Amino acid sequence: MDDIDRLTRAQQAVLLLRKGLSPRTSALRGDPGYARLLALWRADPGLRSLVGELAPMLDLRVLDVLPTGIVLAPSGPHSVFAETLSDLRSGLQEMQAGVLALIHVGIAATFFPTTADIEHTAAGGEFSVSPQRVVGVLRTLCAGLEARSAEDPEFEDAGLIEAWREIARIPDARPDALQRAGLGSLMAMVKLVLNQLGEHGMVISTPTEDGEVYIATPRYRLQVRELAANELYRRCIEACGVRPGA
Repeated sequence: MDDIDRLTRAQQAVLLLRKGLSPRTSALRGDPGYARLLALWRADPGLRSLVGELAPMLDLRVLDVLPTGIVLAPSGPHSVFAETLSDLRSGLQEMQAGVLALIHVGIAATFFPTTADIEHTAAGGEFSVSPQRVVGVLRTLCAGLEARSAEDPEFEDAGLIEAWREIARIPDARPDALQRAGLGSLMAMVKLVLNQLGEHGMVISTPTEDGEVYIATPRYRLQVRELAANELYRRCIEACGVRPGA
């Protein structure tokens, strides 16, 4: 902690941003230096200003600063820190991009079906979901997209028709003896994506008597808040019969 105080303000700002780029680093999990940096950020307007100036130079945006850490996002699609669906398909090479996108939207919609839910979690609420629940939301989502596709030609342009049709062909689950390691069922695909979100510090998995459940982290809540402005997310939420601002 004393070493942090001996750093220059510029060094403190760079170190705070570096820690924010490490998704699993948390000030609440054995990192007193990180906790000290966050305390300095709250107390020192000069440090806040410097972090705000440095972040855009690194193609980053500061979404928020929480008790657990600073939450950063790419400043745009061309940022060196921006991830595309191709990046997110690491380990999921067999999954079509549109299917992967709908699974991500389905997971976000399961955690936070409305803007009010996102704000509830910000106020201290804790939302957990199971892979089974996500599969149910995806089935509802695809049924809604199918119903709307006949009356909205833009769905085809968005690549949604191929995605929901592919998901419709995938079974919810397979018997263990038939389950391939990977993408043999929608349940397996959802679990893989949830585990990948866990690797990025977005969710935390917890074993229960009924199986694994996943808890959204504040980092994920802020990312979904950004996603909620996306047209694909809005369309999918509406297809589920939920108004995003409800």
